[in-house]
Amino acid sequence: MRFALAMVLQLVLTWAPPLLAQEQIPGFEIYLVDRNNPLVAPQNISDHPGYDNQPAFSATGEQIYYSRKDDGQTDIWLWQIAGSQRQRLTRTPESEYSPTPVPEQAALSMIRVDAEQKQLLWQLDLSDGSWRQLITDMEPVGYHCWYSPGAVALFMLPEPFKLVLYANPEEQLLVAENIGRALHRHPETGELLYVDKNQTPWKIRAFTTSREQHRYLAPLYPGGEDFTISNDGMLWTGNGAKLYRRGANDERWQLEADYSAYGIRNISRIAVSPDQRYLALVSEE
Repeated sequence: MRFALAMVLQLVLTWAPPLLAQEQIPGFEIYLVDRNNPLVAPQNISDHPGYDNQPAFSATGEQIYYSRKDDGQTDIWLWQIAGSQRQRLTRTPESEYSPTPVPEQAALSMIRVDAEQKQLLWQLDLSDGSWRQLITDMEPVGYHCWYSPGAVALFMLPEPFKLVLYANPEEQLLVAENIGRALHRHPETGELLYVDKNQTPWKIRAFTTSREQHRYLAPLYPGGEDFTISNDGMLWTGNGAKLYRRGANDERWQLEADYSAYGIRNISRIAVSPDQRYLALVSEE
């Protein structure tokens, strides 16, 4: 993939305390919501004290990948929706975060924190269990998402956090600065979605390389940090125990559900299955 770039970013990254490795990690649980059965209580699929976070559905929607911390070590686990089975995927000396299906491959990309506390982008081949480092010339990487099969969007440390679109060492585009951690590809337009924190309220914006333009989509819900988008173009976010959605023609966020009766609180990250049937919600313990 080639970019029509107005400028190529030349980054010189100085060392900074890794965001994932240094922060005091609180406890979270992951709940599965079946939108086809609204009277059924959300299912706690992590059911584990401590850190369970960053859910991502597989391309088929049959599994949910997530990161889980045990005894100071973070690895990747999966939840099989059919049969309600939990399985550990990685058991390495490094810690892995942000499992993300790689487009058009049976593989997961993820952030690995190595023994030197470097945060690097790696890939795990799900067919044979082999590993390879995807990017060797940029770190520390905080979060990421795939813009296309050949280009990945990177949340780069240190502050002010930068959004970099990366294809190879010669093709790197600085998209924005002072961004939030939520990065997504718009399933209908192909735009890169991110949170612009340069003004209050924070704004969800969309960027396309074809026109190199930033388009305003919606204000982020007040007090929120995270959002996601489903394959039908619906935006999703949480506030407390409440889940909100916003369509392209909506003038404000609409309440989807209140899960306070089920012990869910302070919803942060959200993932939506490809068919929009299931939601994976991250709740504070």
